[in-house]
Amino acid sequence: MRRITLAALGLVSLGTLAGCPDREVSRVDPIQDPVLDKSIPVNINRNLDILFVVDNSGSMLAEQQQLVANFPEFINVLQQIEGGLPDIHLGVLSTNVGAAGAQSVPGCPGSGDDGNLLTGPPGNTCASTYGLQGSFISDIAQPNGTRMQNYNGDLDGLFSCMASLGTAGCGFEMPLESAFRALQPGKNPGFYRPEAYLAVIFIADEDDCSTEMGVMFGDPNAGISSQLGPRTSFRCHEFGVRCAGDTNPRALGPKTGCVPDTNSLYMYEVQRYIDFFRNLKDDVKLVIVAGIIGNFDAVSGNLTVGPDRRTNDPNLPEVQPSCFTRDPTDTNDGAAPPVRLQAFLTSFPDRNTFTTICNENLQDALVQIGELLKTAIGNPCIDKPLADRSPTLDGVQPECSVVDVLNPDSANRTETVIPQCQEAIQPGVAMCNPGSVGTPCWCIHPDADACPMAPQHFAIEVNRGGSTPPLGTVLEVQCVTE
Repeated sequence: MRRITLAALGLVSLGTLAGCPDREVSRVDPIQDPVLDKSIPVNINRNLDILFVVDNSGSMLAEQQQLVANFPEFINVLQQIEGGLPDIHLGVLSTNVGAAGAQSVPGCPGSGDDGNLLTGPPGNTCASTYGLQGSFISDIAQPNGTRMQNYNGDLDGLFSCMASLGTAGCGFEMPLESAFRALQPGKNPGFYRPEAYLAVIFIADEDDCSTEMGVMFGDPNAGISSQLGPRTSFRCHEFGVRCAGDTNPRALGPKTGCVPDTNSLYMYEVQRYIDFFRNLKDDVKLVIVAGIIGNFDAVSGNLTVGPDRRTNDPNLPEVQPSCFTRDPTDTNDGAAPPVRLQAFLTSFPDRNTFTTICNENLQDALVQIGELLKTAIGNPCIDKPLADRSPTLDGVQPECSVVDVLNPDSANRTETVIPQCQEAIQPGVAMCNPGSVGTPCWCIHPDADACPMAPQHFAIEVNRGGSTPPLGTVLEVQCVTE
């Protein structure tokens, strides 16, 4: 954690709202005291484009059902962002983009869904049922407190309809390529807003198979000794992943040190997609990525190749599932290790999260993704229990450093220490009371409505006396915790 010199630190009683005695410490020491360390954008950008990329291959029925059943929990977290639900565009993609032009690949005709936003499975009536205008959900707050929506009725119900894509999609899933195509200029008009946060959320039980050359799917009757090997999903692993010292990817047994192949004969390198999404925005922190995917330990890079689970045929190699939801004997249960997908996600520091798709209930996974978005947009909640630095006084007496930082990630970084207000917010009072301290100043106060998940329901607020800091200013907060 970066060491910040603490100045103008005081104590505030949330019980008595007493004035602040003078107190200074040289720093918050993470060795001596546990510390909450968070950054909050001062100029909150409430525009959020959310893209769900949903695997619609044959094994995904139960996972899609869990996604739609727990989507309300995801929206509930977003509604806790300061000012309520952000101004959202919400779209759904499948992982089906065909087989890179290869013909006669079962379930993979042509270009599949080709990165087009979907309003549900083929032949669905989601749009007409909910009066949806267009191919994505738009829900934007208006100055009068209402919301301008391009649909009728319930947001949760509409998304549930749209995201239930079914299981008839291509079995060679290409989630990265689908998202890449969806955001090309002129594609899906109106969905992408350059100034908005972009959240791309992958729901998949297989690794990415984004393929450059349709020839990879040729030779449908090939055997174990042919150049391409049997035409199964194992080709996606063999030509998309490299394991340490593995001269024969088709050999059965444990593998280690597995990473995306950076020189594949047939598949796009993961870096293609990392570069594309990083370059979409002037500020890469506007891009947020998440996955509800299989399990994979990228440090060890361990996985296992075994015989096909359906036939137990050693001449049909298969990457064995890394986790199971319910029944390891069910050939449709479980998820493959997401070597390529996870490498993509982890290339966006502080803006990624991934959890296992093998939980029987995906509520926690969706809440975790919602919390990441909440933090990125601006979350004033104190997410850890604060230490009481003066237990003889009523209420919790916090010890914090609060600093305005301009250009936080550049050589032109500048810091302005903000002192503590004299009193926290009182009932019927809209702002922290600066007293003789003046503004800007900060206070911590209970706000159960804005911070229902915070352990003490505390939020931090800065009274700026009506002034507006420069665009790009970030509030850096450190508080001693229990």
